[in-house]
Amino acid sequence: MTGVEKNIVLASGGTGGHIFPARALAEELNTRGYAVTLMTDRRGQKYDDLFPGTQIIVVRSGSPSLGGIAGKGKAILALVIGFFQARKALRRIRPVAVIGFGGYPSMPPAAAAASLRIPLILHEQNAVLGRVNKLLAGFAKIIATSFDHTESPDAEVADKMIYTGNPVRNAILALFGAAYQGPAADGPIKLLILGGSQGATILSDIVPAALVALPDDLKSRLKVTQQCRAEDIDAVRAVYADASIDAELASFFNNVADLLKECHLAITRSGASTLAELTVAGRPSLLVPYKHAMDDHQRKNGENAVARGAARLILQDNFSVEEVSRQLTYLLRKPDCLAVMAAAAASLGEVHAAEKLADLVTQFVPANNDDDTKRRAAA
Repeated sequence: MTGVEKNIVLASGGTGGHIFPARALAEELNTRGYAVTLMTDRRGQKYDDLFPGTQIIVVRSGSPSLGGIAGKGKAILALVIGFFQARKALRRIRPVAVIGFGGYPSMPPAAAAASLRIPLILHEQNAVLGRVNKLLAGFAKIIATSFDHTESPDAEVADKMIYTGNPVRNAILALFGAAYQGPAADGPIKLLILGGSQGATILSDIVPAALVALPDDLKSRLKVTQQCRAEDIDAVRAVYADASIDAELASFFNNVADLLKECHLAITRSGASTLAELTVAGRPSLLVPYKHAMDDHQRKNGENAVARGAARLILQDNFSVEEVSRQLTYLLRKPDCLAVMAAAAASLGEVHAAEKLADLVTQFVPANNDDDTKRRAAA
């Protein structure tokens, strides 16, 4: 194989939930001698520092699930344009395989791969098969899943599913197996509040007030690290300052692995990548699923962790100052409960997800690469 012939294309949506597992797979494929190209939409460009030495190709896309008739029409047109952009790029790159990570930006490259008879593998991060992956499932060789049970109404599609887990970054993998140390009596209580790659306004609105409402003996011990949307930071900082709560705030943290290592409890959304990192790190969590997530997948993700004893969950409609304060008071007064949750989380962590996914991908790399690339180039 030449360097070009060993190229593998990762097709990903432009949010962290899709990008982070793609990044973890890219790292593993690089160690196996494959070059990697990322195809995504313009949002994915902001993650270029996560893909050093990787070519990033931006293709047009849109979401027909959003907007009125005019918006849906524009989205479909963008997807068609993206398909032809991706097809042209794939004929130039001649990858040995394409892996789709979901999200509408993954559709043009994945559909183009199918049209060129390039092996297509899908990875589903959530506990329910996403809409884009449902549409592409018939063209896929295999569908790798992050949960040992992923909902799909189609038996033929379900037969294609193989559990690999959700790949996480090497920095997070390094936390696996580290013993969880709960808060010591009268010692600091370290809380980590993460809102996903874009932050979450509801966490900024509710969590600070809920922490202020805690009993004084708990409140005085708090050490808070919170991700906020940039426009929320000043208001959140003022709440914590007025209550003399030690808090570090930022719109994005580059050292999430270090923060997870130190935290006693995480309060987060229940996106697939967030849950994968929490379980590999073995950290207890209080989850608030995003209520508008497609097919309610965040709730289903979170319920999987709750069923295994790794987390507690509050639905967004019930995520009030009173309810959050009540649950935190209970958990923070019971460090043994936090330790049990941490152990349950660690039992769910899949540290070999990137390796398993890479193994699946390379199974479908054509044995006779020279003949195959010539055939695809003529397509």
